[in-house]
Amino acid sequence: MKKILLSITLLASCTLPQSSFAWGADGHQTVGAIADALLVGTKAGAQVKALLGDATLEKMSVWADCVKGIAPDKDFAYTSTGRYAECIPFETASGIAAMADYVKRNNDACHPGPGEESCHKQYHYADVSLQHAHYQTGYTGTSDHDVVHAIQAAALVLQDKPQPAPFNIKDKAEALALITHFIGDIHQPLHVASAFLDADGKLINPDEVAHDQHNNTVGGNALQCPCGNFHALWDDVPVQFKHGRMNTMLTKKARTLKLVSAPIDALPVLWADDAISDATRVFGGAQFSKSTVGQYGNSWSIGLPLEYEKTMLSVKEDALARAGAHLAQLLQAIWPE
Repeated sequence: MKKILLSITLLASCTLPQSSFAWGADGHQTVGAIADALLVGTKAGAQVKALLGDATLEKMSVWADCVKGIAPDKDFAYTSTGRYAECIPFETASGIAAMADYVKRNNDACHPGPGEESCHKQYHYADVSLQHAHYQTGYTGTSDHDVVHAIQAAALVLQDKPQPAPFNIKDKAEALALITHFIGDIHQPLHVASAFLDADGKLINPDEVAHDQHNNTVGGNALQCPCGNFHALWDDVPVQFKHGRMNTMLTKKARTLKLVSAPIDALPVLWADDAISDATRVFGGAQFSKSTVGQYGNSWSIGLPLEYEKTMLSVKEDALARAGAHLAQLLQAIWPE
């Protein structure tokens, strides 16, 4: 297949500001806004109001990323004041104290290994090999504190049930903010699936062959494309989906989705399976260079097919609508009519 770097349209998107947050703030807020709309007039919507007061799922959807501004190595000081507009509402004295408290409770109980992130940052993702069609605990890239387990833990708190270690969620309001964000995360394909590559840029299955941590592209973070970091390219929301612009259309789409019914603890696993399926489209037709040494150990360049931006637009539109619908579905399962 003939490869190009990227088409003119995709190259233009490279000039847009990008955030390290999954979907960026716009995407997470869109997911929350869809769920807010779907829950109007429901018992679950009333419970959300009781827990959040004047806040909404849309507003609280970014909180779990805003807490990343707390620096454990600086005595848990907040180091991002004014950096992100979406985090400013939380940058009061009490708000910063609440963020620091959360990070202290969820900093190292998962016993991070050398070079691994704080536990609360690991709650946002898994790194399941592309060769797997389904998520399964025990695969390389999964853990008892990955994004699937994080959603399950927050759901337990909302149900007044004990949460498993290493999670330490203090109350239902905090759990609701977390689950709103994590459901956005689990619908970003590269927050669940990852390509594992050898030194020649060939895909390997780390659960079948010998490997080390440097074979993991870390959800695309170790892949470089003309826009820079491949993971960041997928975190960014297309300009037509920027905050508020497409919420009505996406909400309408979310209302038409046929959602699979399953026990509450099984839903995140099904959503992870969807993300892995989406990841096959994310990497469809891609080619990889030989590795070089980069920020994440090994680094590779990725070549993408013609009109790749159309794939991105389609996958992102579907995933955002599903995320909002699934968030509403889970909350209604927790607080049924």
